[in-house]
Amino acid sequence: MSKRERFGANVTRGKMVALLLFGASLVAFMVTALRAEGRSSADELPLNAFVPVVLADMGGTGHHPTPTLQATPTLSMTLEASATPGMTSTATETATSTATPTLTSTTTETPTATPTETSTATPTATDTSTPTEMPTETPTETPTVSLEATATLTPTGTPTNTPTATSTPTVTPTLPPGEELLVFDWNKPVTKADSGFAIDNPPLANGNWTTPINFAQGTLYFRAEIRNQPVPQDRMRLGFCFWQRIDKVDYENCNGEIVPGVKGNVVEWSVPVENMWKKDGLLIKWSQPRSRNGFAVRNRQNLPVSDKQGWNWNGENPDHWYPLDLRFTVVVVEKGAGFSGWDNYVGHSR
Repeated sequence: MSKRERFGANVTRGKMVALLLFGASLVAFMVTALRAEGRSSADELPLNAFVPVVLADMGGTGHHPTPTLQATPTLSMTLEASATPGMTSTATETATSTATPTLTSTTTETPTATPTETSTATPTATDTSTPTEMPTETPTETPTVSLEATATLTPTGTPTNTPTATSTPTVTPTLPPGEELLVFDWNKPVTKADSGFAIDNPPLANGNWTTPINFAQGTLYFRAEIRNQPVPQDRMRLGFCFWQRIDKVDYENCNGEIVPGVKGNVVEWSVPVENMWKKDGLLIKWSQPRSRNGFAVRNRQNLPVSDKQGWNWNGENPDHWYPLDLRFTVVVVEKGAGFSGWDNYVGHSR
């Protein structure tokens, strides 16, 4: 209970006591007056006739004014005290005193807004800077193709970032000179009577290719130069082969290239000896002699333009193909050595 409420309760009790004392004094006064007049209070005005009235005016027997506490939106205290004494003179000359104390204590407590501490998240400055990734220099890979011009993609500084193809000559490693053998050199026309085959029998360089010099794992170099063909065949192929028969087993290793039959056309190529095509997968026994070697004239389907073995020119008109005037040369270089060049063999034909 607050100090204000305790104060109000003390005031109420004080006034109630005062009223009770006032009532008692009033009753005593009336009794004394009646005696003075010589009347019997018991017969004409009994005491108990006044007491209920006084008590009724005071709110009843054994009850005290009850303060009322009401909570309203405003905080205020209203204290009202009204005492209405009344005295009525009757024909019997009886003085009636009515005291009606009304004590109303209304305490209205206004709720007071209590500040509530609210935890407010305070934005904290956060370092959101993004580290800058350093550009990484990427090496440019330059593809190289042996014996050919290499296209190098060089990025330019244009906004479209379009690579520029730069032609860079390829430097071919120079192998040390080594031993070479002239294997084949056909320098005349191939006629219909040859039936599409230009053969050396027995062949040149027909010794042991494995020792003392290792040609068997060396490289073959080919050169074909066209001088004339009745009707130039743009998809003509020339295929060079080695043939060998040992113990009734036939060995055949070949390699060829497209050589268009245009006058003055020169085609050169090379292949490792071991990479030649092998019939039935059998490699020539290079330590032993070969039976023959030479080239066959073939069409665009790689079929011999020949009437041998019932081929009947394989659908071609032999008069368009023969006589085929050309020079066809083959050189083998030992393993690990470089080729000295065609000037050592066909210089006068260039």
